Amino acid sequence: MSSDDIHLPSALMGHSGHAFPWDIVVLAILAIALGFRLYRVLGRRIGMQGVRQERPPVFAAGGQASARPTPPPLPGTSQRGEETVVAQVEYDIPAPATRVGSVLGRMTQLDAGFTPQAFLKDAENTFRQIVPAFAAGDRAALSGLMTPETEDAFLSAINARAEAGETQRSDLRGIESMAILDAMLPTDDVAAQIGRIEVRIVSRQVNMLTDRNGDPVQGTDAVTEFHDLWLFERQFGTSDARWRLAASRPA
Repeated sequence: MSSDDIHLPSALMGHSGHAFPWDIVVLAILAIALGFRLYRVLGRRIGMQGVRQERPPVFAAGGQASARPTPPPLPGTSQRGEETVVAQVEYDIPAPATRVGSVLGRMTQLDAGFTPQAFLKDAENTFRQIVPAFAAGDRAALSGLMTPETEDAFLSAINARAEAGETQRSDLRGIESMAILDAMLPTDDVAAQIGRIEVRIVSRQVNMLTDRNGDPVQGTDAVTEFHDLWLFERQFGTSDARWRLAASRPA
């Protein structure tokens, strides 16, 4: 529709020379009416409209597609949808000005990749592996986590437990803190320098020993706080940078 097709009433045409712009008012009314009609016809679809996309089928055993595909679990959740929360472990590291801190500094000079923070993280992982493996009598899982002498002592305890028909239950519910209490470099021979670090570990466990009849021998099925002293050892100057458990005892 062009402007030539618009015919104003004669009364308005007679007053078109006056100051009030009646022609603009009429054009505005027509524009509003036209816009309202377009709105009703086209609707309110603004922007790019989504296109429905079908999920690809998930194939089960036998090559047949599953009727209801199940999306993978989100990060931080288990297969049942339960959120897994890992509590932050408190690390206690001596200040560099202390005697223990100075020994840790010498260890850093022997191995540029060594830091007390990284050591405690490795010690934490080792603790989380050894506790359940010893309770289950998993000899393969214990291999390489300890010095040979300490590993022999743990395996002897597992054998004695099996002969007596006893069962060890150790559920590690959490680690509260890990603190470096001592650090040692016993020899001055850089080529065969052995480092030792003693750590106090505070953890929460369900720890109970039962006999062949299932009766409790030691411990309880309640969550208990444990304080342990673990001594870790490694030899500097070699390609093997892993710290192994050399001794353990209650704190």
